Amino acid sequence: MRTLFFEDSEFKLSSTGNFVIINGKEGLAERLDQRLKLFRGKYFMDITKGVPYLEDILIKPIDPGLAASILNAEILKEPDVIGIGAVSTDLEGDTRIFKYSATVKSVFGDVEVSL
Repeated sequence: MRTLFFEDSEFKLSSTGNFVIINGKEGLAERLDQRLKLFRGKYFMDITKGVPYLEDILIKPIDPGLAASILNAEILKEPDVIGIGAVSTDLEGDTRIFKYSATVKSVFGDVEVSL
């Protein structure tokens, strides 16, 4: 699947001014990054798309297991994903920063994802 490449939240352009298109493992990593950064209700063409961060994840108290399962389910919606390997979550108590990382099994090989 062809994917537009983003860098610093903007489309990446080639030296000739064309959009940079990526495929394969790098394209999948970009699509997963975009998918996990989309809050539910923020995509104007389909408000049902996105991760329910405000509804289910960023609530008190944060449940790291529930958050990981929601993020895993979102990752599995991507067509080239076969499964999910190792998953790691961390919740820093003082700052309430939630960290998530996973090894995603895909048709292109393993792809590392982190938030």
